[in-house]
Amino acid sequence: MISASIAAFDATGDPKWKEEAFNAFEWFLGNNDLNLMIYDPITGGCRDGLHPDRVNENQGSESTLAYLQALLELRLFNQSQLLLEATTS
Repeated sequence: MISASIAAFDATGDPKWKEEAFNAFEWFLGNNDLNLMIYDPITGGCRDGLHPDRVNENQGSESTLAYLQALLELRLFNQSQLLLEATTS
């Protein structure tokens, strides 16, 4: 979702896609159906997902890598936006 939203922003310039990218990332931080964090700041890992009533306590490598990839993609996007603003000011 983050990759698609950033691509849509790049293609259209519509700021709603930038917002959607950040909203998608917030799923890891508790903006999900259960309002529970998937990312674990203590271990640095990421849980595998949601059950109907709780998070899945497994912190598999795939989930942790998905979180880290999402974080990296948003940071790179932010940096590119800051550079673009600096060069157009």
